[in-house]
Amino acid sequence: MSNLLTGGDLRARDHHRIEDDARAEGPLHAVTLPNGVEMQVVTVGLELTRQLLTDQRLSKDSARLQREIKRQLAELGSTQENLAGLFGPSMLNSDNPQHARLRALAVKAFNGRAVQQLAPRIEEISAELIGRLPEGEEVDLVGELAVPMPMHVIGEVLGLPGQDRARVRALIETMMSMEPEVSQPASDELGGYFHGLLTSGALDPGSLFGSLARADEEGDHLSHDELMAMAFLLVVAGHETSASLISNVVHDALDNGWWRKAAEDPSLVPRLVEETLRHNPPVRSATHRITTEPVEIDGVAVPEGTLLLINLGAAGRCPRAHEKAGEYRLDRETTGHATFGHGPHFCLGSALARLETETVLRQLTSRFPRAVFSGDEQPEITHNDIMASLKSLPVVLRR
Repeated sequence: MSNLLTGGDLRARDHHRIEDDARAEGPLHAVTLPNGVEMQVVTVGLELTRQLLTDQRLSKDSARLQREIKRQLAELGSTQENLAGLFGPSMLNSDNPQHARLRALAVKAFNGRAVQQLAPRIEEISAELIGRLPEGEEVDLVGELAVPMPMHVIGEVLGLPGQDRARVRALIETMMSMEPEVSQPASDELGGYFHGLLTSGALDPGSLFGSLARADEEGDHLSHDELMAMAFLLVVAGHETSASLISNVVHDALDNGWWRKAAEDPSLVPRLVEETLRHNPPVRSATHRITTEPVEIDGVAVPEGTLLLINLGAAGRCPRAHEKAGEYRLDRETTGHATFGHGPHFCLGSALARLETETVLRQLTSRFPRAVFSGDEQPEITHNDIMASLKSLPVVLRR
């Protein structure tokens, strides 16, 4: 069971069973990633998950993480991977005070006020994509809507040229496959693209990337490595998380009989999004941490230098936190999950992801209130150590 926590192709709902069984079995599960790196997946209840996400002994420092991963790869005789992409010195892979410094540079673009200013444009992008969808025949809502929608949005926020977004999206998807023979070249190519973008001098000064590059020039001491790491983080997280959340919410609304009810009562849409975040999160595990000293997790000793992934799906469906936690229901408290993290590393893009997903679901249910799945089988998902994403979502859209 352990390695099923970190990758493979399954049917929707299968990963729920795997994660919930793992939580019942114990708090720690040794896993080996496709590149041979070993770590522990933590499956505990919601309260302890929140505590661990704020535990300063569980470091997110880029240098520590890269050092341990490279040590393991060297012992395996593996070629040293370029870890500057997903493990570069971004705010995701840093501890305070460095984390606070880097986060402050990006926070203005993602706070509640800034996101609400984006709402009219998000409505337009969603309506344009939904307007292209055929009625009465099978359509894949992953490829035709859930994936392109957030790339358009994050592309505009960050300043990615429109003609480059399809290429960037393809590189992200390849990189997130975590298959070393293809993910590393994709990471390198994406890094080369960001390098050219950030050093070209052609960025829109009003975009986030434009302001970050300008901050570097104006003496904020943002190094080129930090700029590159920020680019990776904001593009990958801003696209991948929202794309998977949109897919999951659409699937869950259809799968649990809430689609037509949401069409009749749009006020249900935010609760549908929140219940999917709890019950079927797109981010299966919080990103990598490493222990800086021996720690104890739910009675189990964990040595210093251990790489950890804290599973979020098992925490959201914790039976100690929720009655009938395995059921999809809309009569729960909306705070009953840690899908966007907890504490200093709470997801900067949470408001944007919620707004994108709510907009898509509200427009889809209004336009196609009689939509149904195409076929009887649960759709396939593909997952790695961090994300779980529907490969496709075939539906028939009916008015």
